[in-house]
Amino acid sequence: MLDGDCAERTQHSLLWPFLLRHGSSAMAYSSLQPGATQFIHPQLGYLAYIPVRHPLYAPRGMNVVIGDPIAARADFAPLLDAYLAATRVLTVFLDIGSAFADVLSARGYPVNEFGVNSEIDLAGFDLELRGKQYAHLRRWRNKARSEGVEVHEGRLSEQGGEELDELNREWLARKGGHDLAGLTRPLVLEDEEGVRYFWARKHGRLLALAVFDPLYRDGRVIGYLHNASRAIKDAPNGTNDAIVLHAMGQFKAEGKELLTLGLSPLALKKGEVYPHNAWVAWAFDFIYRRCAFIYPCQGNFFHKQKYCGRQEASFVAGVPTLRLYHLLGILKALRAL
Repeated sequence: MLDGDCAERTQHSLLWPFLLRHGSSAMAYSSLQPGATQFIHPQLGYLAYIPVRHPLYAPRGMNVVIGDPIAARADFAPLLDAYLAATRVLTVFLDIGSAFADVLSARGYPVNEFGVNSEIDLAGFDLELRGKQYAHLRRWRNKARSEGVEVHEGRLSEQGGEELDELNREWLARKGGHDLAGLTRPLVLEDEEGVRYFWARKHGRLLALAVFDPLYRDGRVIGYLHNASRAIKDAPNGTNDAIVLHAMGQFKAEGKELLTLGLSPLALKKGEVYPHNAWVAWAFDFIYRRCAFIYPCQGNFFHKQKYCGRQEASFVAGVPTLRLYHLLGILKALRAL
């Protein structure tokens, strides 16, 4: 039997070849997050899920698959079939793209729109922020500059541990005491392979941190996901945007293709395009409009829109008998409850 360290190395050796070849989707690196389990097919690839068991929300257990399979698109269907043959647990597929949604819909799964992912073509992005479409970004960036905010890149291990711990504690205290999971990869307080970290300071004082996860295609990094941010309560307005814009300039200079700002949950702009659950569509619309205490969906979407990126539809697929308590189980898996 493998000990913990050996098992982790073995798992790493199985996952990374697929991630390096096929990890270009926004959720790809999140497939490695703490708390996730991976179903691995040694020839096809893998998919990641968060197992949930709760006496009310998931009394028989439920797997919440996060993102697309880490595999070639041509292998989505056989990988799904292999997973379904290996488990009898009810499964919901969350934040998936249209290619995987096509496969699931063809298998009879209701597929609902779940939001949009915002992607920015770095080569075409105007870092000078000229034009009225960038008016909000200009104002936020200029505010941070006028307040003396300075941005630099550096590994976690290069920063003061006490400073980082205090930043993390203060931020989490204002966000319910813990990170979300699943759709947002929890912050790991140690250097991670391929992940980049940008910091904002004012007169040497740490104000904020932004974490960027790599996107891979055919063994090379093609861009990054802005995965996580931390900022102190009294950081000047525009600090987080100053970090993102600085990082975009760095990535663009390196010839990277894109930056994705990730999912705007429940920002439903394209309309339902698959056979779907009508009550789930109603519930998503209600949560988006009325439940900012669960997650500030409208504010999240408003802010990401100001970067003028392209919006790629995201979907959720579940069994036809999906019920309200299953939806609550999903929220439990994401640590929103």
